[in-house]
Amino acid sequence: MGDNRPIGIFDSGIGGLTVLEEIHRLMPDERICYLGDTARVPYGSKSKETVLRYTLNNVRFLKEAGVKIVVVACNTASAYALPDLEGHDDPPVIGVIEGGVEAASKSLGGKIGVIGTEATIKSNVYQQNLERLRPGAQVKARACPMFVPLVEEGWTGNQIAQAVAEEYLAQFKGTIDTLVLGCTHYPLLKKVIGQVVGEEVRLVDSAQETALLVKKRLEKLNLLCDPTGQRPDIRFFVTDSPKRSMEVARRMLGNIEINEAEFVDIV
Repeated sequence: MGDNRPIGIFDSGIGGLTVLEEIHRLMPDERICYLGDTARVPYGSKSKETVLRYTLNNVRFLKEAGVKIVVVACNTASAYALPDLEGHDDPPVIGVIEGGVEAASKSLGGKIGVIGTEATIKSNVYQQNLERLRPGAQVKARACPMFVPLVEEGWTGNQIAQAVAEEYLAQFKGTIDTLVLGCTHYPLLKKVIGQVVGEEVRLVDSAQETALLVKKRLEKLNLLCDPTGQRPDIRFFVTDSPKRSMEVARRMLGNIEINEAEFVDIV
């Protein structure tokens, strides 16, 4: 018998929909419950203590919604709060950093770049974990805060996106062989980022890597759903601006159908 409870995902906003998309692509029969904390976004400029408090609120909401696993689809929350949730098994919790680090550690030349929010980069979590898994690796990091509003406006392939990417990524040209997209919004800028850093640079998509880890964890815990026992559905909760959230979600998700953004007050 499978476990037909939904997979829970939360992010500080709606960038984590890239993780939802990858999980749905990899496990299309699974139900999903997504929470975007749009009332308190961005987490990237908040203190560690505040991010931890918000994260615990989000986990509690998803637990009460009956999810079988919680995916912390926010790099800042994964960096600041995940250590406090390690060993949490009711439900189990997984972040978005582990998969990206593991994939990037396989860099051929050990010259690795990391981009993310200010908080993620300042936390040094990617740098420290990469140096642990790949001793001697040369790791360069850069915060790229303007990438998030570009994605949410749908400006992922225009001249503005190109100019911003050129400004942020100039230091990586010719100096790295692997680049970690350390924010869940960034996969939507893959084309522009790839053009700037060069096609020879491998881009590590943390959303894809996280989906693979989630599937492995569910298999290990015997929590995969029974594909014949349910109709897969996706519930989309936000803490503010449901109309605006739906507009952005439609731009980000393409063919995945979400009927509505449901408002919820989790404070």
